[in-house]
Amino acid sequence: MTNKILINILYRNKILKQLKEANRVQWFSYNEIMDYQEKKLNDLIQFISKNNDYYSSIGLSQVKNTEDLKKMPFLTKDIIRNEFDKLQTRNLNPNRFRKNSTSGSTGKATYYYSDMLKKQYSEACRLRGDSWTGWEPFEYKIVLWGAERDIKKNLKTKIRHSRFFFNTDLLSSFKMSNNDIISYIHYINKKKPVFIIGYPSALDVLAQFIINHNFIVYSPKGIITGGETLFETQRESIQKAFNCKVLNRYGGREVHHIANECEEQNGLHISSDHVILEVVDKEGNSCKPGELGEIVLTDLDNYVFPFIRYKIGDVGILEEKSKKCKCGRGLPLIRRVEGRTTDIVIGTNGNRISGIFFPLIRKKVKGVEEIQVVQEEYGKLEINVKRNSLYDNNKSSSEIINIIKNELGRDMIVNINYVSGINVTQTGKLQRVISKVSPYI
Repeated sequence: MTNKILINILYRNKILKQLKEANRVQWFSYNEIMDYQEKKLNDLIQFISKNNDYYSSIGLSQVKNTEDLKKMPFLTKDIIRNEFDKLQTRNLNPNRFRKNSTSGSTGKATYYYSDMLKKQYSEACRLRGDSWTGWEPFEYKIVLWGAERDIKKNLKTKIRHSRFFFNTDLLSSFKMSNNDIISYIHYINKKKPVFIIGYPSALDVLAQFIINHNFIVYSPKGIITGGETLFETQRESIQKAFNCKVLNRYGGREVHHIANECEEQNGLHISSDHVILEVVDKEGNSCKPGELGEIVLTDLDNYVFPFIRYKIGDVGILEEKSKKCKCGRGLPLIRRVEGRTTDIVIGTNGNRISGIFFPLIRKKVKGVEEIQVVQEEYGKLEINVKRNSLYDNNKSSSEIINIIKNELGRDMIVNINYVSGINVTQTGKLQRVISKVSPYI
């Protein structure tokens, strides 16, 4: 036990060293950051093209810069499953390999390896984003999360989420009954966290309860949301309840920290010192800024199991390169991350709508507490609605159907189902859109 505690203390100190570098890089100019990124890409390619069977076989050694990178094939979850052994890099210390997996919330879990040496820089990028709330590293925070692997506290997780080592408390988004919420409010008021992080859906439930029941809750320096798409209706309610700014974060278990909003709340700064982020259309060509497309990622800090041009399964919109954030950071911006590729609904009129649209119905139609959209076949939608006493079964339902048909086609079949609640996934996320229809049909 003593050795493991010492290892975690040393690991924390190494992250702080990497954080110093990440904080330095954020103030580089855009061009300086691109040079920094290209240097890391070249270092990665030089090593893995000689020591990784999969990437050697697809000619990665021919890539000399980020433009050449766009000529390489995409990495998909199917390729990872089929080429799992070949994707493991040779001639590296075995201690750097840590087996991991995706949640499998939208299908079968995908296994891979994290690089325990290089992962420190990604964690530094996460802490850098946390600090944009005004929080200083290792000041007290509360995490409202739901992944079973995080709630079931083994020794490592106990240390990482402990008050003693990382000054953190972990609350479960699986437990959100009225009594649980009241106990969370009391706990927040007692412990006074410097900042709070959690799923937007869980924080929104907490915020709505605070507002509706006139609770007074301690106001942290800031709140960060992650793990799900943050809708503006959620941001508004959370900011109102806690009287502080809510900053959005984008990350993934495979490549860890990807992008983070700063205090300006005007898009997310991409951690381009850690990842290369592309947005591509259905043909695989680069989208123009402002165009919705599929997000493709290259992790610059995973040598053991490289993710190069990885289709993570999300969609988003890049910002113009020329747009500079008022904060002064040179890290480029992604305007929005609009959810999973499975969060896109297609209409009979050919229109494609991301999941970010549907929670707005809650604002437009009285009595809608929660809404979930399911598309299992082209031309048809099932709408699951959690309602309250303000909901009029005839009028409110007609309003919902009319709003949807105006966007997706008058001949869409739209069925309303009344439910007592929207079930969360096994990782505690609230999946508001479930689509089994390709958005490129």
